[in-house]
Amino acid sequence: MQLTKNIFVETKIGGCNVGYVLTGGGIVLIDSPQRPTVACEWAKEIASKGEPKYLINTECHRDHFTGNCFFKVPVIGQEKTREGILSVPKRDILSRVAVIDPEGYPLVAEREPNPPSITFSDRLTLHSGRHTIELIHHPGHTMGQTSVLIPEERVLFTGDNVFYKTQSFLHSGDIYLWLESLSEIEKLDVDYIVPGHGEVCGKSYLREQRAFILEWIDRVKEAVERGWTKEEAIRGISFADRYPMSPGTEDLMQKVQKNNVSYLYDLLKPERGNSPSVPSF
Repeated sequence: MQLTKNIFVETKIGGCNVGYVLTGGGIVLIDSPQRPTVACEWAKEIASKGEPKYLINTECHRDHFTGNCFFKVPVIGQEKTREGILSVPKRDILSRVAVIDPEGYPLVAEREPNPPSITFSDRLTLHSGRHTIELIHHPGHTMGQTSVLIPEERVLFTGDNVFYKTQSFLHSGDIYLWLESLSEIEKLDVDYIVPGHGEVCGKSYLREQRAFILEWIDRVKEAVERGWTKEEAIRGISFADRYPMSPGTEDLMQKVQKNNVSYLYDLLKPERGNSPSVPSF
C-alpha cells in the first residue's frame, strides 16, 4: 500500500508490518518479512522501485528480522536490538518458519542471518537524498524498541509499541517504560502511525493502546491482591475476546494470554516491592 508519496507499507503479510521509504539516495527499509517466500517477493518489489540502501530493525523479535538475510544491505538497530537478534539461535528461527512457511524453510536455511551492523544508543539520524530518517529509542515492548520518524512524510513507524486493534504481547520488555514511550510518541508531529501489527492509524489510537495495557495491569493486580496464585491468575484472566491476533499469529492466542499474565504477576506480587508509578498521559 502506498501511504504517502514516498512511503509504502504492507500490513497483511503475516508477521510484523513492513515498509520502505523512497529517497533520492536509495531505498530505506523498515523491518523485513518473517515468511521467506514473502520476503523474496518483497525484495523483488523493492528492487523494481530502486536500489536498497539500509534496513532498519525496530526490535529483536523473529517476525521483524528473519527476512533480513534476503537483503544485501547494512542493517541498523538499537544496541539492545542487535544483542537480542544475535542471541536467537538459528534453530529457533527455522522452527517457526517450518510452521508458518514450510515452502520457505530451505530458502532461509541456506542463508546466513543479517543482524544489525550499525547500532546506536538513544538517537540516530540518516540523511538520504532530501529525506531525514530519525531513529528514536523508545523502550517498552522490547528494551531496544525503536521508532522510525520520517518528518518530511509525517509518518512514524513504532514497531510493536503499538498493536492496532490486535492482541498486545506484553511480556518481553518493560511495561512501565512502554507507557512512558507512548507518552513520548504522542508528542511527535505526525499524521500517520505504522504500528508493528494491525492497520495504519493516527495518534488518537495511542490512548486506546495505553488503556489496554493499564487494564491488563489492573486485572492482574486485583488477582494478586485477592491472593490468587500465578496458576489461578493464568486460568482466570484472559483478554482473548477483546482483539484478534494479527495475521500469521493466530495460533499464539493462548500463549500470549498466559505469558502476559505470568509477566505481570511476577512484576506486581508484593515481594517484588513497589511497582513504578504509572506516568500520566
